[in-house]
Amino acid sequence: MESQIFPRRCRVATRRLIEVQVGIFVLVCLAVGAGLIWKFGKLGPGSTNRYPLVVMFDNVGGLIVDANVMYAGVAVGKVREIKLIENGKLRARVTLGINEGTIIRRDAKFVINQSGLLGDRYVDVIPGLATAEPLQPGETVNGSASVDLTEALRNIVDVLHQAGSTIERVNTLLGRVDGAVKRVDEMVLSTQNLQHVSSVVAQVDITTSNAAALTGNLRALVEEGRGSVTNTLGKLSEAADTVRGTSKNVDDFVKNAQGDIQQVTKNLADSTQRLNLILSRLEKGEGTAGKLLTDPSLHDELLQLTRNLERYGIFYNTWFGPKVRPATTNQTERACPDVKTEPRRGMTPVPARPAKTTGEVDKPLP
Repeated sequence: MESQIFPRRCRVATRRLIEVQVGIFVLVCLAVGAGLIWKFGKLGPGSTNRYPLVVMFDNVGGLIVDANVMYAGVAVGKVREIKLIENGKLRARVTLGINEGTIIRRDAKFVINQSGLLGDRYVDVIPGLATAEPLQPGETVNGSASVDLTEALRNIVDVLHQAGSTIERVNTLLGRVDGAVKRVDEMVLSTQNLQHVSSVVAQVDITTSNAAALTGNLRALVEEGRGSVTNTLGKLSEAADTVRGTSKNVDDFVKNAQGDIQQVTKNLADSTQRLNLILSRLEKGEGTAGKLLTDPSLHDELLQLTRNLERYGIFYNTWFGPKVRPATTNQTERACPDVKTEPRRGMTPVPARPAKTTGEVDKPLP
């Protein structure tokens, strides 16, 4: 009987020990949970003594309420509220709760960052100068644009896609270059091309030897013609001296004849002036020549005198001879067919006048 009671008591004691151990484990877990809540939750120290700051963001990038506010890497508050405000432009209004005693200057920058690659987002306050004025509780400031890691990864993926297409093009181009190089190798390294190269090299050798021989011949020719060149240079020097002397003689002649040249020039000027004077008098009708050139009546009289001389002679006497009537245009043309008379406008031939005395020979005048 006693042997049956003892194992039963052992089993009960063992069960109670297990229950006690489980209870202790549960209490430890509750204590750890309470500590975590106290550490990271709203029950932390100073959670009720905070002043508000309002920050306006264009994009919060997944920021949530109760996110941390870090100032120079130190947690100084929490995010209390996030609202959308539309005032001409849609923006996010983020209300921050900053621990009392934390002074944030007016030149500080508010940026939304992320803890690591997959961590939570938080508001990072980048401090400025210590001499700037502090922000007052409830004041509104503008936040700076933050870097969205998701957008950055999307851009990186797009860049990688573009890089992949570029790499494919480069590979295609390299393949074409390889093919071209192979074709060039086949063309250059062919037997026929090698034979051509050998013949070209042989021709180059022959040309080089010929050039060397030509150079020797030219050197010998230069040595032979050096004396002739010296003589030619001497003759050229003598010719230059002769030309210099001739030039000097010409200069002396010009200097000596300068006075004569000036006198000739003066005489030419005087002659030109006299000719101009004579021409001006002729144009004005002065003198016999001037009247002959300008007086039409004198021209007509001379023409009539010439006709009378041709018809009656130089010794014609108007006293014994018949009276001469003025010749008309038709009679003149019949008498002198070779002479073409064209009476001037408004003028007629003048009849011959008789002589004043019988003994004189009267020259018939028109």
